Parts: sequence; C-alpha cells; structure tokens
Amino acid sequence: MRNSKPLYLAFALILLLGALNYIAGLFYFYWTLFWFDYLMHFLAGLGGGLVIVWLISGKNFQNKKIFLTVIISVMLVGAAWEIFEYVFDIAQSTENYVADTFCDFLMDAFGAFVSVHLSRKNLWTRQN
Repeated sequence: MRNSKPLYLAFALILLLGALNYIAGLFYFYWTLFWFDYLMHFLAGLGGGLVIVWLISGKNFQNKKIFLTVIISVMLVGAAWEIFEYVFDIAQSTENYVADTFCDFLMDAFGAFVSVHLSRKNLWTRQN
C-alpha cells in the first residue's frame, strides 16, 4: 500500500496556497511585499513535488531518478504557469521580468528539492 502522508501534506499546502492567494488579492501582497511571490512559488513547488513523489512512490526508482522526475515535473508546471501569467498579462511587465521569472523558477525548484528531501525516509524506506 502506498504511503499517503505526502499526498495529505500536498493537499494541505494547496489549501494554504488558495487561502494565501485570496488574502494576497485582498491586501495587494503581490505588489506590496516583494517576497510574497517567492513564498507562493516555494509552496507550490513543495506541494507539487509531494504529489509527484506520491505518484511515483509505488515504483522502484533509484534516488537519482526520483529526484530528477520530481524536479523536471515541477519545473514543467512552473514553466506552464509562467506562460499562463505572460499570455493573460497577470504578471506586471517590468524591467526585471526575466530576473523575476528566474527567481520564480528557482523557488519552484527549491520547493521540489525540499519535497524530495522530506519524503525520502517516509517513502523510499519500505516498512513491512
């Protein structure tokens, strides 16, 4: 049976992301707190990484394959989100748009890395 702890944590993080996004919309946090977008990307990378870890936890992957699968999956979703923001003009067009996007990707990747690190002992060490 698959360990569901990462999935429950991911679900809680998704709820937290939704609540924080709602509050940020009310109080303009994305525009007034420079670090808030980075926090959201970190939490999204962490939650997404935990979902990917849960999805592949039943398979017999090596540690490097799990790490790469999680990082690549989260980065693909992050890239899709950045394209969505750009196409629908959600992100403010600023001089630092490329640097901001790079930092967003970095925080997505950091969240994914933390998800792998948190999940390593819980998922890859089978308890019979």
